[in-house]
Amino acid sequence: MGIAVGCAIERADAAIAGLGHSPSTLWQYRWAWSRFAEFCACRGVGEVTGEIVDEFVHLARCDFEQGRIREWKRKLLRKAALVLGEVAATGTYHWRVARRAEANDGLVPAFRLVQERFEAHLDDRRLADATRQLYATVSRTVFAWLPTRGATDLGRLCGADVSAAAVFLAGRYQPASMRTVATALRVLCRFLEEAGARAGLAAAVPPLFARRGRPVSVLPASEVDKLVGSPDAATPKGRRDRAMLLLAARTGLRPVDIAGLRLRDIDWRSGYLTIVQHKTGALLRLPLLADVGDAIAGYLLHGRPAGTADDHVFVRTQAPFTGFASGSDLRYVTGKALARARIATPDGAGRGFRVLRTSLATRMLEAGTPLPVIAGAVGHRGTGSAKHYLAGDGERMRALCLDFAGIEPAARP
Repeated sequence: MGIAVGCAIERADAAIAGLGHSPSTLWQYRWAWSRFAEFCACRGVGEVTGEIVDEFVHLARCDFEQGRIREWKRKLLRKAALVLGEVAATGTYHWRVARRAEANDGLVPAFRLVQERFEAHLDDRRLADATRQLYATVSRTVFAWLPTRGATDLGRLCGADVSAAAVFLAGRYQPASMRTVATALRVLCRFLEEAGARAGLAAAVPPLFARRGRPVSVLPASEVDKLVGSPDAATPKGRRDRAMLLLAARTGLRPVDIAGLRLRDIDWRSGYLTIVQHKTGALLRLPLLADVGDAIAGYLLHGRPAGTADDHVFVRTQAPFTGFASGSDLRYVTGKALARARIATPDGAGRGFRVLRTSLATRMLEAGTPLPVIAGAVGHRGTGSAKHYLAGDGERMRALCLDFAGIEPAARP
C-alpha cells in the first residue's frame, strides 16, 4: 500500500523546500510532480507505489530513447518520481548525491535482479563501505558486459565466460587494482554458484595479478605550489578548493579522509588534526601546519555557507550544502587545478588528490626521511605499503643501477 498522490507530492515539496534549493530548482520538481500526477490520473491510480514509480521512470526512459525529451528532462522526471517513491515508503525524503538504484538501470532485467540480490548479500556480510561498493561495481560491470559476449542466461554461464570477464576487467582497471578486482569477481562467482549456477566459476578467475604497472606520479615542489595557488581565493569555491589542495599537499591525507573531515576533528588550540582513517580504521594525528590552518580558517569564516547544518569541514557550494559523498567526488578539484596551472602529470596519470600524496612522500624520501616515518606520516599500516614511493626517488634509483662489467656477452663462434 502507498499514500495518496496529492499527499505524497505535498510531503515531498515540504522536504525539498527545506534543503535550500533555488526557486528555479523547486519549480522544476513541481513541474515534474505535476506530470507524475497526470500520469497516475490517466491510469486511474490514486496512490504512489513502487510499481507506478517504476512504470513512470520506464516511460521517461522510452521518451528519451525515442527523441521526445532531452536527457536532462529524463533525469528530472526520474529523480522527482524517486523522491515521491521514497516519501511513500518512508514518510519523508533524505537528499543524496547519488542513488544506487540508478546504476543498475542499464542492466537487462534478469541480471538486474541478480545484481540486487548480490548487493543485499554484500550488505548481510557487513563489509566495509568501500569494499562493498567496489564489489558491487565490479559485479555490475560484469553483468553489463556479459550480453555483449552473448551470455544472457546465468544458468549457462561457464568458466570461459568468467575468464573472458577477467580479461575485460583488466582493460578497465589499473594493474595495481586488479588483485582486489579479481577478489571481487571471485566473490561474485561463489555467490552465483550458491544460487544455482554451474560449479567451478570461481576457479576460473586468474589467481595472480601484477601489483603495479608503472611508477608513481610525482610533481616537483614548484608545480605543487603552482597547483595549490591556482584556485581563485576571491570566491567561496576557490577558498574551499585551495584549502583542500593545501591540506593534501602538506599532510598527504587520502581524498576520502579529506572529504570525511569533520569540524570536531580539528583541535585549534593544540594545533592538531585527529581522524580515523577510512581505509585502515586506524587513528591518525597530524600537526595543523600554519598555512593549512589559515587556509581552512579562511574558508570556514568567509567561504563556507552560513548556517550549514552538516558538520563536514568541506561542503558543496550549491544547495543542499552537504559534505561530499566520497573521495572520488574531489577528483574534479585537482583536475581543474591541473588544467588552470597547465601541469601535465607523467603519462597522464595521477590526476586526483593522490598525486599530491605521492609527491609529499617522495619529497620526504629525497630529504632522507626514513621509510617508517613516511609510512606513519601518510597513514600506512607498515613500510610495505609505502615501498612503492621508492620508485619516485629517481636520483637514488639511478645510483643503484648496475653496469655491465663482468657480464660481457660471449663471443660468437
